[in-house]
Amino acid sequence: MQRVDPDELLLMGYVARAHGVRGAFKVVPETDDPRRFEALETIYVGRSPESVRPVRLRRVQYQPTRRGLIVLLQVEEITDRDAAQALRGLRVYARQSDLPPLAEGEFFLHDLVGLRVETEAGELVGTVVEVLEMPAHLIYVVGRPGRPHAMVPDVDVFVRELDLEGRRLVIRPIEGLLD
Repeated sequence: MQRVDPDELLLMGYVARAHGVRGAFKVVPETDDPRRFEALETIYVGRSPESVRPVRLRRVQYQPTRRGLIVLLQVEEITDRDAAQALRGLRVYARQSDLPPLAEGEFFLHDLVGLRVETEAGELVGTVVEVLEMPAHLIYVVGRPGRPHAMVPDVDVFVRELDLEGRRLVIRPIEGLLD
């Protein structure tokens, strides 16, 4: 298999531990739809996108838990428990082009990084530098030149418009939000 461009890779989850004795392993998904694994023939496993190795998927199963769905993966290159356990803590990636297309209105979180953040009045606040997934909603971490980062919750009262084509996020700051 040829090398993959790290910029093409999307984080799909983290290897939690081995499962059984035949090389299967559990993955904690980082995707809102763990069934996306079913569309893949190859996944990429490593500590970072730059250090991945490709492995071919043989089987995808799911295990419901109190914390959500766990993905059980079996790959051709891993055939015993010790080899599967050696993957523990590594990240699982997929090439964006290998995933099914997104539905209307859906987006990848990494598409939000770099958005220009401005107020309803058109005043530049900064740029989205990170997006945090919290249980209730997303949090936009906004980098501001010469000032500490601000955290803006993705709720209607603060976020007035998300314009991916125009690469901007329009917010309504209340007193103290940007302090």
